[in-house]
Amino acid sequence: MKTIKQQKRKEIKMNDKLKYLTRTAMLLALTVIFQFIGRFIPLGPNSNFIVGPLVNACLIISAGLVGLFSGTVISVLAPYGAILTGATLPLPLAPFVALGNFVLVLAFYIFRKKKVAGIIAGSIAKFAVIYGSLLYIIPFFKLLPQNKAMALAGAAFGWPQLVTALIGGIIAIPVVHRLEKHV
Repeated sequence: MKTIKQQKRKEIKMNDKLKYLTRTAMLLALTVIFQFIGRFIPLGPNSNFIVGPLVNACLIISAGLVGLFSGTVISVLAPYGAILTGATLPLPLAPFVALGNFVLVLAFYIFRKKKVAGIIAGSIAKFAVIYGSLLYIIPFFKLLPQNKAMALAGAAFGWPQLVTALIGGIIAIPVVHRLEKHV
């Protein structure tokens, strides 16, 4: 027979798991909403400079407030959410974008006490993973035609990934700073 104290501990663990799941789901939903709304911004490919920072902010906030696993889940699902909401992301590139998102989240999580260092390191790592995959991995395995991979490397998946990750970090830092004391 369980004591009242054991039952309370079990309830607290369940409440913590529920909070974790709820926060992850909310941030994932917010990420998909930003991606969906981005399709209606009449800026063409330049809408990435609005949607990208918001999505990157969600990734960083999830790592900062919920944890590494939460950030990883959102990192992996975000590129597929973008495809489902009509982004021009080629499907063969989605795993590399997911990996780029993950290294952004991982760097921020590792450097969470020094948030700016985490943002800078993560942004550079994300850019390197995505750009490097377009230059080397995708052509090597012939996942996309060479000319398409190079066009993507020069457009939305080149330097804009670095810029949008940095801007996303600038958005996320005050949110994380403000909310980490209350969650």
